[in-house]
Amino acid sequence: MRQIQRRIGAVITAAAMGLLCLCAAVTPCHAAGGSDAAKVQKLETAKAQFEHATALKKALRGLEGEARDTARAEAVAAYRAVRAYFEGESALCSEAAFRAGELLRTADDLPGALAEFAIARDRGTGTDFRVRAMIEIGNVERRANHPQPALSAYEAVVADSTASARQKDEASLWMGRVYADLERFADARRVWQKVADKGDDPLDRIRAFDQIASILIETGDLEGAAGVLKRCNEALADVSGEETKLGERVRTALGSMHSIEALARAVEKRKQDTDKSDKKGERGEKSGK
Repeated sequence: MRQIQRRIGAVITAAAMGLLCLCAAVTPCHAAGGSDAAKVQKLETAKAQFEHATALKKALRGLEGEARDTARAEAVAAYRAVRAYFEGESALCSEAAFRAGELLRTADDLPGALAEFAIARDRGTGTDFRVRAMIEIGNVERRANHPQPALSAYEAVVADSTASARQKDEASLWMGRVYADLERFADARRVWQKVADKGDDPLDRIRAFDQIASILIETGDLEGAAGVLKRCNEALADVSGEETKLGERVRTALGSMHSIEALARAVEKRKQDTDKSDKKGERGEKSGK
């Protein structure tokens, strides 16, 4: 732990000193529907139908190419059969649609995945799959380069009274990423700062601090980034000092923040640029004489 803390502290200190010296990115399955589900044999109960689909999903392991595509389509159809045959079992229908959405997403069938996640959201009242589907809708829209629908999906999670604190933090972290991609850095920092200050999970807080520092580095505010890293270590000092599994995970996360090395590189680059500029100025003065 002390080694990690010393490493982080050394980078921050070096960055601060450096700043002072410098100046003061498969084949799609069928779209969502019920026609393929009708080809699946109806079993006695919704649970049996769901377990059959899950078994087909597990059978994907080790398959490649066309064989995997075919097996995936069969698993999707089996999950859809749950709601086709047992429409009244809303909770299980929601989970089945969620699992089908996951499979379609891995096949890069984004419209199909969105349709299944929407069903999981709409049928999942009272289950964890409702909010999970809302987050996945945002993720699919974000990967598809649809920023506004993605933001709307994440905002819906943050505003949902049934979402857990952790789920709201997850949605906020992704919301900030979308804002940053749109170069709306003030909005990105605003949502990340809420997680950094009051996040439910220490690891999510570290991710938020890391994102804020990274944005400041990208925009040239190296002093600000060094300050964010310092505040992060101060804010997580108590939990990082615990001799527990969580404490160990927090120490590891603090030591592996992307912005630490990014800041060190940025400070060194600025120093080199300044040295080149100074030397160029000296040559100009000499030639002027």
